[in-house]
Amino acid sequence: LELDFNAAEIRTLLALQNIEQPEEDIHEWNIKKIFKKDLSRDEAKRKIFAWLYNPESNSIDSKVYDRQSILEQYYVEEQVQTPFGRTIAAPSSKALNYLLQSTSSDNTIDRFNKISRYLSNSRSHVMAVVHDSIIIDLHRDDRQMIPILKNIFEDTKLGKFKVNVSLGKNLGDMKEFSW
Repeated sequence: LELDFNAAEIRTLLALQNIEQPEEDIHEWNIKKIFKKDLSRDEAKRKIFAWLYNPESNSIDSKVYDRQSILEQYYVEEQVQTPFGRTIAAPSSKALNYLLQSTSSDNTIDRFNKISRYLSNSRSHVMAVVHDSIIIDLHRDDRQMIPILKNIFEDTKLGKFKVNVSLGKNLGDMKEFSW
């Protein structure tokens, strides 16, 4: 079983700005709310990340994504202060990247810890944490836990994040799971 945050860094940016999380795929939401034109999901994803991690880019002009207000709140004297208590030395050109990457990673690790504790008395266990997802070696007798595990993963300290769920007999056979 894989539980994967949908666009973790973008959702982290929204959370840090106290903007309610869209329930739909973030890239589809951006097409409608930010780009307001017909783009493929891949084009929208490329555009948003190219803008997000390039502090010189002005390709997106939106009140929804306000990089400057985030930096004013979390970047002081060449240091990023994350909501999870990390302090990271950073040049201004990398501050937003460090803030979003570190906060997203800590958010995933926090959910990993909660799920690991939940699974402690079961035959299943977390096998790996990969960027913004966790992979669970789910015993067939524990399949009824899938909705509970999804709820635990999506209910983060930063708000409720959309989670994509995949299931398969092994990592090579994972397919999107819905019920």
